[in-house]
Amino acid sequence: MWRRRLRYVLLLTALCAIATYPVARRSCIAKTRAAEADELLGYLVDRVAAHVAATGRVPPTAAGPTPETGCCARGETCPVDAAAWSGPGWRELAFSIDGPHRFAYQYAPDTAGLSATLRAVGDVACDGAIRTVEVRLTVAGGKLQQSWSRKQSP
Repeated sequence: MWRRRLRYVLLLTALCAIATYPVARRSCIAKTRAAEADELLGYLVDRVAAHVAATGRVPPTAAGPTPETGCCARGETCPVDAAAWSGPGWRELAFSIDGPHRFAYQYAPDTAGLSATLRAVGDVACDGAIRTVEVRLTVAGGKLQQSWSRKQSP
């Protein structure tokens, strides 16, 4: 009697695992792909912080959005394009992406040199849900303060 119950419990557990696997897999893949923006924006924050430490101001030259068109139109990822990252703003930040990526990046400083916004915009699953990660940077007392925000449109 207990063996039959055990088989039913094991069968039910296996069916639940099979039913939820695709959802869990998609969620894991989306989180991994979205981490790209956090990592690269973190690197850009470090580059801006180094400039602030040396000059007391954020770099003055705007950059991006790069690439100009979405990555989904190119087959889920944007290919390596060194020319896209050769603009003066990206050179000033010593930034380029040397591998396939899923987000478009932008750096927008204010004219006073005391604040800037870093932005990554992309559709990580190519399903129409646009994810935006922004970092607002402010120079206060010679130090760089940062405020992160994340949004996803349906």
